Amino acid sequence: MFHGYRKNDILFYAALIFLVYPLGGVFWFNYPLWTVPFTFVFALSYIALIHIKDVYRKTIAALWFCTMAYIALMTCFLVEPSMMWYFFFQSNLLIWRFRDSIKSYRSMTFLFEIFGVSLYCFLQVSNSIGRIVIIVIPAFILILHYSQNRIRFESDLQTEVYRQNQYINLLTAENERSRIGRDLHDTLGHTFAMMTLKTELALRQLEQTKLEAVRKELTELHQISKDSMKEVRSLVDNLKYRTVEEELSVITEMFSFSDIDLTIDQRLNLQTLTPIIQSSITMILRELTTNVIKHAERARHCQIKLRKHQDAIVVEVSDDGCGFDRLTGQELRSIRERLQFVKGEAKIVSSQNPTVIRVSFEESNTKL
Repeated sequence: MFHGYRKNDILFYAALIFLVYPLGGVFWFNYPLWTVPFTFVFALSYIALIHIKDVYRKTIAALWFCTMAYIALMTCFLVEPSMMWYFFFQSNLLIWRFRDSIKSYRSMTFLFEIFGVSLYCFLQVSNSIGRIVIIVIPAFILILHYSQNRIRFESDLQTEVYRQNQYINLLTAENERSRIGRDLHDTLGHTFAMMTLKTELALRQLEQTKLEAVRKELTELHQISKDSMKEVRSLVDNLKYRTVEEELSVITEMFSFSDIDLTIDQRLNLQTLTPIIQSSITMILRELTTNVIKHAERARHCQIKLRKHQDAIVVEVSDDGCGFDRLTGQELRSIRERLQFVKGEAKIVSSQNPTVIRVSFEESNTKL
């Protein structure tokens, strides 16, 4: 029914120190003795809400209303506005324990009780200072509740983005492994099968002392071996970089797992591009689009443009995310490092609304 102690529970337990006030109030402020057992029941209900498993919904609801009753009872019957500070107990549970939305019954009853208790105390207190205190305390609690809820929401959002990025990285690695596996199977599987058949045929002919036939089979086997070496070298070279077309296909698949709509405007003649140019374009696209998914918060649209302007190849990536708060000159350092083999430049055309990054380089002026 209850889970054990967890490291974050210390934050909930730290709040229990404030129960010294109602307990000590019996001696210091002449609180009635009946407040002592009610305070212990409140403490036990609060601790139970920290540790109870979520499947026990009815028990959770009973414990929740028990804490509500205690705060209302202590505040209204004692007409003690300072007891409204104990709404912090419920606020912490809502934000960090239950992570409730505003539409949950706990959030709704929390807000209803704050306004109800505040209104009752406001009507019971006649002096102006007391009424100001009654207004200030719940207002401060609600502001802090909203601020902490915002912090928790951003923390959950970052956690979700990190989880999605991990999944995308895993998917990308799996796709790469699958591609390598297919290439190896298509390239080497047929070759090894042919070599096995040629070897078996040569052995049978050798047993029959057909030396000319054996020589023919060994010659063909030698040629197959040489051809397979060329194919392996070609395969290794292809593993070093993707073509632009392949990279765009992978990027499209990667964006399909995010909430960002991708538009591609490709106007280059890819068949005329050299391997080093294609490799540069794919690395740039990979870097920029990965940054959009990982860092462009609130982005809903992304556009990739590939075109030729005069003698230069232009790669432009834009998105409607949060952009750059301020520019330091170091934002595109990794992109500029990727341009070390070609003569080009990278610049931020627009830092926000939308964020536009343009990379251009000359197709014919590669650095050797």
